[in-house]
Amino acid sequence: MTFQFRKEAIEEDLNSTFPSQGQGNPPLYYSLSDVVVPTYSINNVAEGSGLPENLQTAWDFSTGYLSITNTTSTLVNNPGFWKVDLNWTFENSTSSQNASVFIDDGVTTKNIWRIFTPSASQTGVQAVTDATFVVFLRGGDQLKGLTSTSRSNLDVWYRQIATTNGSLVNPLGYSAA
Repeated sequence: MTFQFRKEAIEEDLNSTFPSQGQGNPPLYYSLSDVVVPTYSINNVAEGSGLPENLQTAWDFSTGYLSITNTTSTLVNNPGFWKVDLNWTFENSTSSQNASVFIDDGVTTKNIWRIFTPSASQTGVQAVTDATFVVFLRGGDQLKGLTSTSRSNLDVWYRQIATTNGSLVNPLGYSAA
């Protein structure tokens, strides 16, 4: 058994949401049947139980920090999605300099962020650059950073924002009201 009906409020909502669907000319009719198909939103922000992304990825007391000068250091060795922020400061010298953040799986490396400065005739000039990005690490992957000289420093902050299966990691101490 099927019934047809016309509801102007629903029609106006559909026409404003989907303007390319005819604007009600001819009028839209909706069908009812004896079969009920439930629909629901699986968006946790829509249902009020989650945080918007800009709050969910906030820095907190679980934030890690490492300062790297003239060495290679492991930043993260846990799988998942990681928010990373860095500042690179360097002083020009007569030798080239570089800094990078890369993923190392034990066999190969993959640069995620890298910067290089050639040798300079003018020394003593300092510069700063920064970057923010998200990295995904599989089991066994390590996120590492390096700088090539003692005149170069890489400050790195990092925080896990999701597990490998995409479950969000809320800021430490957050609880939904």
